Amino acid sequence: MKTERIVSLVFALTFFLFLPRGARANEGLADLRGSGVSGACFVSSIYIDGSYKVMATCRELKMALSPEKNKYLLWAEDETGKQKRLGELVGGKLFGQTDQKFLKLFVTAERDGYVNKPSEDVFLIGQMREIDFGPGVAPVKTIITPTPTQTKAAVVDQNKDVKVTEGNGLGSAVSTVFKIVLLGFGALLVVVGVMSFLSRRRSL
Repeated sequence: MKTERIVSLVFALTFFLFLPRGARANEGLADLRGSGVSGACFVSSIYIDGSYKVMATCRELKMALSPEKNKYLLWAEDETGKQKRLGELVGGKLFGQTDQKFLKLFVTAERDGYVNKPSEDVFLIGQMREIDFGPGVAPVKTIITPTPTQTKAAVVDQNKDVKVTEGNGLGSAVSTVFKIVLLGFGALLVVVGVMSFLSRRRSL
């Protein structure tokens, strides 16, 4: 009985160690449009140094919805519905950043440019899409890891291919070796447990 518990514990530990770390995130573009509302925005998002750098430019937005609600704010929403303010569109332009992965963007009219919750006055909305680099070129996937030292983003040179540099090569190698050793140890325990079980049944 004790052997079976040890084997179960080893399997649980192995499964936990081989779970994927962090959340996959994509750089992208978005076109924000509204139904029955004039105006549109184009937004680009590039992942640099552990956060998304978001640039937006809008056209034909009204100067103010009303004397009170005279500020337009851009918001990001992730797959769980969590919303985050990216900033105020000043003159139809915005440059902001966030470390939160997001799938949707929308623009609201607000009284205050620093509110933490969007109003119900949503004017423009759009979904993020991957950047199309052309045929035969796949978009680069980056992995956000919740550690103090963020993984380096893709380094782009105009005359060279895209290169993705890892945070620490030695740490990654040690981690891989440790996982292999642990997996081998788990397999050995399984064999010992099976042999012990078979020998007990023969003795009965």
